[in-house]
Amino acid sequence: MEDITYRAVRILKEVPLVLAEDTRHSRILFDNYGITTPMEPYHDFNKEKVTPKYVDFLKNTGDIALVSDAGTPGVADPAFNLVRECVREGIDVRAIPGPCAMITALVSCGMPTDHFTFQYFSPKKSAQRIHLLEKLKDEEATQIFYASPHNIDKFVEEIKQVFGDIKIALMRELTKKFEEHLIGTPTEISAHFKAHPPKGEFVLVFNPKDKSGL
Repeated sequence: MEDITYRAVRILKEVPLVLAEDTRHSRILFDNYGITTPMEPYHDFNKEKVTPKYVDFLKNTGDIALVSDAGTPGVADPAFNLVRECVREGIDVRAIPGPCAMITALVSCGMPTDHFTFQYFSPKKSAQRIHLLEKLKDEEATQIFYASPHNIDKFVEEIKQVFGDIKIALMRELTKKFEEHLIGTPTEISAHFKAHPPKGEFVLVFNPKDKSGL
């Protein structure tokens, strides 16, 4: 709740309309900051249908602010669709800086930050994950993945299978109530998971070529 900026609160109060992934979720934020701007839903299930309507609104009526349930709108997020159409139509798009899980994880884990690649979520199947990891063996860039609690333990074991016991960082529930930082080898992380089953959303960071050992 405290990560929102003064500028973001001002914009949300000034615009005539806000689009939100889940208006019920965003209502908590709005109520906390006294924001009374009307909200309408914009998410993966309606983005194709309603995007033309909002492009028309932007052309003929006024500005729109768009918020996501968590993280930065447009990063692995349905906001991308609206942003792309706005750019195509010559509509100016301004991003209001705010929390971004992958950047927050990167700058706090001690891995090299001068060259990095965001891989989004790892594939759901083990064979696909291993194939992807094999392709990353010669990469010098730090690799960043989003990971769900459903397969993060297996993914950690697969990293060890491909790269050995390299240092990895797992950042859980970043900027939320139960934030946790885990930095260690896959063996150490796996042992932690046996005692504390994974919960929440993770950012996983590792560098295939970093031999510093942190």
